[in-house]
Amino acid sequence: MSRITHFCLGFILLIASFSLWAEDAPISVVTTKSINDTDILAEFDGGTITRQYIEKKLSKLPPQYQARYRTIQGQTDVLNAAAMEEVFYLKAKQMGLENDPVVLERMAALEKHFYVQEYYQRNVTDVVVLTDDDKLAYYNQNLSQFYQYPYITIDYLQAENEEMANKALAELKKGVSFAEVSDKYNQNTYAKGLKGRVKNIRLNGNIPGIGNDTVLENMIRNSQVDTLSFIGPVKTDYGWHIFRTREWIEGYQKEFSDVLPEIEQRLRPLKEKELLDSILANLKVKYAVVIDSAIVNTVTLDPNRRESNASILDNVIVNSSVPTLKFTVRQLLQNYDKLSPQEQLFVTKGGGINTLINQELTQSLMYLEAKANGYEQYFDENEDYIQAKRANVLRSAFEKLVSNAIEISDEEIAQRYEKEKEKFSTPEYRTIEVLFFKNQKDANKAYKKYSKAYKKNNEKAMQEVIKKYSLQPENSIYDYQYNNGLITGIGKDTEFSSMIWNNPVGYLSPVFTSAKGDIVFFRTLKETPRTYKSKEEIAPQIRRMIQSDKERAKLEEVTANLFVEFNMKKYPERITLTMTADELFTQADNAARQRNFKDAIMFYDQIINNFKNNSDDYKASFMKAFLVAEEMKQTDLALQLFKDFLQKYPAGDLNESAQFMIDSLEGKIPENFEPLKEE
Repeated sequence: MSRITHFCLGFILLIASFSLWAEDAPISVVTTKSINDTDILAEFDGGTITRQYIEKKLSKLPPQYQARYRTIQGQTDVLNAAAMEEVFYLKAKQMGLENDPVVLERMAALEKHFYVQEYYQRNVTDVVVLTDDDKLAYYNQNLSQFYQYPYITIDYLQAENEEMANKALAELKKGVSFAEVSDKYNQNTYAKGLKGRVKNIRLNGNIPGIGNDTVLENMIRNSQVDTLSFIGPVKTDYGWHIFRTREWIEGYQKEFSDVLPEIEQRLRPLKEKELLDSILANLKVKYAVVIDSAIVNTVTLDPNRRESNASILDNVIVNSSVPTLKFTVRQLLQNYDKLSPQEQLFVTKGGGINTLINQELTQSLMYLEAKANGYEQYFDENEDYIQAKRANVLRSAFEKLVSNAIEISDEEIAQRYEKEKEKFSTPEYRTIEVLFFKNQKDANKAYKKYSKAYKKNNEKAMQEVIKKYSLQPENSIYDYQYNNGLITGIGKDTEFSSMIWNNPVGYLSPVFTSAKGDIVFFRTLKETPRTYKSKEEIAPQIRRMIQSDKERAKLEEVTANLFVEFNMKKYPERITLTMTADELFTQADNAARQRNFKDAIMFYDQIINNFKNNSDDYKASFMKAFLVAEEMKQTDLALQLFKDFLQKYPAGDLNESAQFMIDSLEGKIPENFEPLKEE
């Protein structure tokens, strides 16, 4: 129950925004296998929750979440949240919260938004029509946007120097596996961590884990798939390289018919903006809007230079025949300060004060025109308005029944602080000095001089080496290096981070290549010990944590009582999986490609549990085990899954592959094993 309640706590108001009452009179379910829209999944005093009700909620969720919640468990979670919402809303109406002053005040604050929304919908969205000629013209003018880049996989090694590269190549030619040679010689920590196997090279100017080495990329572009021979050693500005191309899926121009949805998605905003700009131009004339460009050129949004606006704060920067369309500099700056940090960044990066003026005028002109034409008449038809009001009623009910019923003492805060003191500390961190080089030769030369000065504790001489040889002499100190696999100021680099933390302060590293492909060495300068925030400093944070915990418990208690009060009865056993096996396989594949392995396995489990036909469940069981082995690297679990697979399915096309995976995971297959190619 606690897991469901926790889910609902965050979901209840979201679901409120998407609630829709079933339009048809529901009928009872005769069999649990029924999949009628009007099947009752829950009933309570004064209403029911039907399959159609749940489906409409799901359809309103962002597309990336829909598949997850269309599973049996997902639909059950949504049913639980919907049931909670319904009883809270019944209680809210019983308490008269629909006319609560706080609710009415919140809705009044949202009024402008709905006027603007209605105006835009009726005068822009509903008016724009994309013709076939429009779509074809956009396609032909933007062919590069609809090109599928190739997908290339290589075995790759970056050697320390030419000598090491030749040694690596010699071992490869003797038949030593690429993974083993990579472990021994590879200076690129990204490729080394992948046993040399670099995937997803798209010939788009950036090689994953290697960077924008155009010379190397051109060599890859001109290579052919060949698993028996190697290209290199070759030298570029980024070092010495050896590689072989293992897989090449050709790029291609997508057909017009295949990208129509994407074209519409890209083209519609452009056409809508074109129409809106025309409408706004006419409205500016209608309301005699004039922007004072002289003042515009003197206004600054920079918080560090705001004082320069002092003399013009009360000057009118936007004038109009309508008072509500007049803006002073002070008003615009106040509106800017109300924006979120992300919105402020959008304004400052997108044109500064001109963008701010355009935003304010756009909203105000549409609002004025909509109000003048009585657009409030459409609010009762506006689903967003209806649901916003419902959400505010639910929010008020939650506050009165749950949040406001909670008390937190100073003693509770003190106890929580002592219990979880470590959570409120800043971990120890180290400061390092890093030198960057163009090539191995320069790095070795500098290292020799730096090491000599280091042994003599000659700080002045070490700084002279940095100034003379490092590519970034002004950027050599990197502070706040935590023991977390990340190099602050550089990026993710597990091996680099380990070198910092597996050695004492004062350690001087050898020359090596970072995960980003930089040739570097570093010295650990100092370690700053862990620090703790005082109880007084974090008391508000602890109070919020305790409040959240108590709200969960209180919500569970209140929900249980409301279920009894309104006779809520749920029938989760009537929920039916509506996705096909093919759809689930597609979702699993998409999740795996995005490295969301938890969701991928969840989709495979849905197939295994709901499509027991010795075909779909057979394939899903194998794919689940393969994913656990190859991507998640959980050897023990993968072995058990493959063995269970062979026991459950003693015969099948994938059994030989499953046995091969077992042998490989148990170390019975040589690392350099490659299946024979068919002639």
